[in-house]
Formats: sequence, C-alpha cells, structure tokens
Amino acid sequence: MDGDSGRVRYYWVAAGALGVLVFLYFARRVVTPFFIAFALAYLLDPLVDRLENLKISRTLAVLLLMISFFALLLLGAGILVPMFQVQARQLAENLPDYIGVLRGALQPFLENVAGLQSAHFQEIVDLGLRKFGELPLEIVTKATSFLWGSLSNLFAAVIMAFNIFIIPVAMFYFLRDFDRINEKIANLIPPRFREKTREIVVEIDGVHSKFVRGQLMAASFMALLYGLGLHLCGTPMSFFIGAVAGFANMVPYLGLVFGFAPAAALTFLQYRHFLPVAEVAAVFAAVQALEGMVITPRVVGDRIGLHPVVIMMAVLVGAELFGVLGVLLAVPATAVLNVLARRGLDRYKKSALYT
Repeated sequence: MDGDSGRVRYYWVAAGALGVLVFLYFARRVVTPFFIAFALAYLLDPLVDRLENLKISRTLAVLLLMISFFALLLLGAGILVPMFQVQARQLAENLPDYIGVLRGALQPFLENVAGLQSAHFQEIVDLGLRKFGELPLEIVTKATSFLWGSLSNLFAAVIMAFNIFIIPVAMFYFLRDFDRINEKIANLIPPRFREKTREIVVEIDGVHSKFVRGQLMAASFMALLYGLGLHLCGTPMSFFIGAVAGFANMVPYLGLVFGFAPAAALTFLQYRHFLPVAEVAAVFAAVQALEGMVITPRVVGDRIGLHPVVIMMAVLVGAELFGVLGVLLAVPATAVLNVLARRGLDRYKKSALYT
C-alpha cells in the first residue's frame, strides 16, 4: 500500500508540473515581467539582507537598492548604447574597404576552383558582405529604437507599458516580502515532507546562486575585459563584440565562437596583416586564463554541474517554446531538474530494484 500511495503521489506531482508548464506556455507573454521581477528580486535579496543587518528597515533597504540598481542600469545604457552606435556606423563606413580586401583575396581562388566568373563572383561577395556589414548597425538601431517602434502596434504598446510599469512594482513587493513568501510556501508543505523538501530547496538555491549571481558577475567582468582588450587592439565593434563574448561565455567556450571569430576577422580586414589578429588572440587567451584561474574560482565557485551541450539545448528549447521567458528560465529550470534527477538516481541505486 505504501508503494502504491507513493506512486500515486508522484503521478500527482508530475501532473501538477505538467499543468504548470502548459499554463506558462499559454500565459508566457503575461507572466514574463513577473518572472523577470522575481529573478531580479532573487538576485538582490542577499544585499537587502545585508542592509537589514545594518539596522536599516527592509522597506527602506529595498527602496535604496532598487533606486541604485535602476540608476546604474540607466547610466550603463546611456554610456554603452551611444558607444555601440558609433562603432556600428564606423563599421558601415569601412565596409567598402573590407569588401575590396575580401574580393581581392578570394576572387582568384574561387575563379580557379569553382569556375565563377569575375562579375558574378563580385556580385555575390558584394551582396553578402553588405548584408553582413549592415547587421551590427541594424541590431543596435533596432535595440535602441524598440521602445518607440513598438508604439506602431497598439497591443504591443500596451504590453510594453505594462511590463515597464509592472517589473519594478512587482520587484519591490517580491524583495520586501521575500522571506515571508518563502515562509508561507514552506508552511504549505506537509510536516512529514518539510525537512526533506528544505534540503532539496537549499541544494537548488546553492546551484542557482552559483549560476544566477556568480555567472552573471563573471560574465560582466569578462565582457568588460574583452571590450577593453579589443579596443586597445583597434578591433571594430570592440565593445559590442566584447559584451557578446563575455555573456555568451555563460555557456562554456561559446564566447570564443561568438567573440574570437568575428573579432579576428574584423581586425584582419581593418589592418590587413596578422600581427593585430595575434594580439586579439592574446586578449582572448588572457581573459580565458583569468576566467579559469581567478574569476570563476573566486566569484562562481564550482560549476553549475551541467554539460555545455545540455545548457545550449536547454536555452534553445526554452527560447523555442517560451520566447524570452524560456531563455530566462531554461538553465535555472534545467539545474532544478538536474538536482532532482541526481537525487532520484541516488534513491534508485539504493532501492531493491537496482540492488
């Protein structure tokens, strides 16, 4: 009977989890700002606790922290966005020279190997590189004009205004009542399962702390170092590529793919010899060494425990199913499943079915 009741309980838990996933899928546009607000509250809650230890009331601590956080966010956007725009325009202005360099390097090879005629080859290269060169400017322009461009669609404008308003409001209440919310949720758990659930939640929180807080801090450090290093090397779009490489490195080694390859290519097209490319390679090698020996051990600690392929798959599946919400929840949700699967595997190996 105990085994049957245990299986029934697991079936109910699985059905409840499936119901939550279905609800999130159909309500993803509505619940996204609340998840963003909760993620920010989770990120900043330890700082609020430290301010409380300094005898500051929690409400005042939350207000001070939120004002500082959004002020820094706006200041960073005010500095970085114009910088990205200037570098994107410079890249667009230099694009004809880059096209000429690539045309001169590739045309003899492709004429001999592929049999392409000069005029046809020139047309293909010009079209492809023009689109590639316009891509950074288009990305930056769309990112900076998204706020105003969305006003052309009334529904999008309403959703956008709702999100802008609801995220800081929900974040304030989440932060202020964070401990109280945790206590109420804990009280809903039957007493006989409370201790085991607490152990699991503590383990999950430890994993999330390493990823959410530690990895974001590490990625920010790496983005800054990449950007400064590439800027000293004279790489076009240096700060944009540095930011992409730093945050892409949250998936191990993905920063090298999205950072080093475009940085090396643009640097070669800019200077037309390999010494600056070697300098770019040295920047990436140095930052990777710092990440492995200093940043990750001191800021992150142990890794999240997920294989890089699993992380990439989780992000792609989350983006496909839930959009922005899926990207935000992909790795944390996978980390939770990893903790539960590891505990389930340990229990299975101790069971009579395995032994």
